[in-house]
Amino acid sequence: MTNSSIAPCFIIGEQRSGSNLLRLMLSQAGIAAPHPPHVLTRMSPLEESYGDLSVDLNWKQLVEDVCMLVDRNPVTWHEVFPLDRAAVQGLCRERSTVAIFGAIMDLYARARGASMWACKSMQYSRFAADLESYFEAPRYIYLYRDGRDVSLSFKRAVVGEKHPYFVAQRWAQLQDAAAAVGERVGSERFFPLCYEELTSNPEPVLRALTDFLGVPFQDSMLDFHKSQDAKSASGSSQLWQNVSRPLMKNNSRKFLKGLSKEEIEIVESVAGPALDRLGYERVHVPVGEERTFSVADIASFERINTSLKHTRRGEMDSEDLERRASQLSVLTQRVRYLCDLSHANLVHLQSYLREQHIEEGVNLIEAGETERHLFFVIEGFVDVIHDGRAIARIGPGECVGEIGAIAGVPRTRSVRTASPARLFVLERERLEHMMSERPRLAMQLIFSICQHLASRLSALSAELG
Repeated sequence: MTNSSIAPCFIIGEQRSGSNLLRLMLSQAGIAAPHPPHVLTRMSPLEESYGDLSVDLNWKQLVEDVCMLVDRNPVTWHEVFPLDRAAVQGLCRERSTVAIFGAIMDLYARARGASMWACKSMQYSRFAADLESYFEAPRYIYLYRDGRDVSLSFKRAVVGEKHPYFVAQRWAQLQDAAAAVGERVGSERFFPLCYEELTSNPEPVLRALTDFLGVPFQDSMLDFHKSQDAKSASGSSQLWQNVSRPLMKNNSRKFLKGLSKEEIEIVESVAGPALDRLGYERVHVPVGEERTFSVADIASFERINTSLKHTRRGEMDSEDLERRASQLSVLTQRVRYLCDLSHANLVHLQSYLREQHIEEGVNLIEAGETERHLFFVIEGFVDVIHDGRAIARIGPGECVGEIGAIAGVPRTRSVRTASPARLFVLERERLEHMMSERPRLAMQLIFSICQHLASRLSALSAELG
């Protein structure tokens, strides 16, 4: 557990619930509340792929990648840009992603002259065990909003799920996760905050919140939209344009006009218990009369969801899209097979990979062996060896071992590192697990590899005339 003099606070719940509004209000109270790079949700699932973190090389690479993720955040953290990697390492009490995250937040708070920081990466309720273990008595603000209005907001947004079935499903799960945090830590460290109450009657709500946090209320919290932070966020994405405007006091129950009767029924059927618990009155689906959905129904919803996501992505501002792609390229830029994956699929794929750092002159593959690992080169170079000499050099973004891994035949050539190299290794056994657990992802990966292999064979044929 840390013993930092800077107090941590986490805003939890689901996105599209006013979290950007709230963080800007908190900033006016002297709390360091930057736009979040979602460190834990993006990096914690990948931590194992970095290998043994007691090995300095692995640890430094994880620190570097997390810092790069923050440096490329769509809303730049100017106060600490670029992050001092050595300072981050020096503030870590253990070698873990959560320690790196805490160190980065502490550095940001110090740069702002703040004694408390708040992170609005709403899904951190899923990491409560890690947060409770590492931080000393962290506080939690549980920000919640009517799930039907959240569904409408996601439907209109350029990111996130679009079909109400999937929005409602995740919304309900996150409300349950947040409630579980409250039960675990108690009311002294857990503050439920209703979006509708915040927007309709902001001053008394904010006064109660600042009392909970132990900071003085500031009148400027009500004028959050005039701050430089608000202008920066508003100019970075169409998702956050409203934060540069005065508080919208009647921004609730818009779903009555924005969602169809069927869409409302879907949300109330999927998330009814959570709506009931939070005091949101149902409109179309009485308790006990929730609709059930077949496998065929859900498959149809998924097709609609995918189509809508593709359409909305095409409507995204090109500069905003480029900033987001630049940030996530921290995890994809050196391995071309990952570049077209969604973040969710990227996390799933990398959970099957293992990162290795190999010195120069080490044989990765021996001709004739039946071991079937697939290697992605992230940094450095490897040589394909035939009759003792290098006949091809494979560099960053390429893979090697495709034929053996996919076809299951003995290795046709040896492969040796031509320089110190950083690799992702996909063991055949883990590829088989992927085929079983996530067949679409496995097929996407295999198809990309086959395309690349065909391209290489075509180029070779051209060279041979």
